[in-house]
Amino acid sequence: MGNVGREAALAVLPAAMSTEPQQGVAARMLYFPAELLDCHACRLPLKPPIYKCEAEHRVCSTCSGLHGEVCTSALLHSKMADEFAAAASETCDYVRYGCDAGAVVYHLAAEHRRSCPHAPCGCPDGCGFFGSRQMLLNHVSGPDHSRPIIDIRYGQEWKLSLPLSHRWYVLLGEVDQAAAAAGADRHRNVFLVSLGERGDTTAVSVVCVRADGGAPEAAQFSCRLAVEHPGDGTRVIFESPLMSSSSLSGGAPAAGNVRALPVPNEYLSGDSIPLSIHIHKLEPPSAAVPDIPTAVPLPPTTPAVATPSHPHSAAATVTLALHSPTGDQSNKKRKATNPRKYSTPNRS
Repeated sequence: MGNVGREAALAVLPAAMSTEPQQGVAARMLYFPAELLDCHACRLPLKPPIYKCEAEHRVCSTCSGLHGEVCTSALLHSKMADEFAAAASETCDYVRYGCDAGAVVYHLAAEHRRSCPHAPCGCPDGCGFFGSRQMLLNHVSGPDHSRPIIDIRYGQEWKLSLPLSHRWYVLLGEVDQAAAAAGADRHRNVFLVSLGERGDTTAVSVVCVRADGGAPEAAQFSCRLAVEHPGDGTRVIFESPLMSSSSLSGGAPAAGNVRALPVPNEYLSGDSIPLSIHIHKLEPPSAAVPDIPTAVPLPPTTPAVATPSHPHSAAATVTLALHSPTGDQSNKKRKATNPRKYSTPNRS
C-alpha cells in the first residue's frame, strides 16, 4: 500500500500554515514525492495529529503506539507536520468527468475518490465508453445507442414491457430532494435492467449503476421483480433486500454473475417480457428500523411471500404465488424534466 517512487503535484496553501493574516499570497504548485506525506509505518497519507522522532520518522496517531517496536527514538508531536499535511492538497482524478470539488486535502483524497459521484461508469453495451452517470445517460440516449431512459419513482410498482430484441434497459430514479437545488441528473440514481439467457429461461436482473457503491453515504435500495402468466395469472417473484451496484466496467453484468428473476418462456408476451418492478430506497443505517420488511407487501388477495426477516440480509428469494388478474392500469405520464428521451411505464 506504499507510494514509493510515486510523485504527485500537491498545491501548498501558504495562508493555511500561519495564523497571521496574509494578503496577495497565492497557492504555489510544488512537485515532490508523495511518500513524504505518507506514514513511515502504514504508508497511508498522514493526517493530524502527526508525530516525528529523532530519526525523522513521521507517523500517524494510529501507528504512534507501535513505533517503539522498530525505533528507539522518542516520538514528539509535530505541529509543523500537522500544518503542512492540512495545507497540501490535490485535485480529484475525476475532474474531467465533472467533479467540481476543487482542491482536496491530500489525506482525504482517497476517501473522496471512493465516494465521488463523478467516478466513471462504463456503457452497458461494452462499447468502450466511460464517464460520469450524467455522461452515461447522455451517451445511452444519444446517437450512439438511441435508447430511451425509463423514468420511475421509488416505492411504487411499475409495469414494463421489455422487448427481447434489446438486452438491457436504463431506469432513472426520482430526484433526490436533498440535492434538488443543484438541478442536475447526477443526483438521480441510475439502474440497469439486464436480460440474459439462463438455461430455458430468461434471467432478468437489476443493478444500481455507480462506481461509488462502497461509500458509506451511498444510497441503498431493495427491489422486487415479478412476471405474471398471461393465462392463469400465476406470478413468479424475485425479491432482493439489498440491490447490488456495478460500475459496468465490463459492460452489462453477465446473467450468471448476479441474482436474477428466471422467466419461463410461457410467461412471455410475444417477444417481450411483461415485467413488474418495484424499487424501494432504504433508510440510512442510523435511521433504519430493524426487522421491518423493505418490500411493499402484495395485495391482500395474494398468498404471503416468504421474505427475509431483516431488510439488510444479503439473500434473495424466488417464489411462486397465485395472483388474480387485475384490470387495466391507467397510464399516468409525468412530464420529463430532461430533454433526453424518457419513457414513463405504467404504475400499478
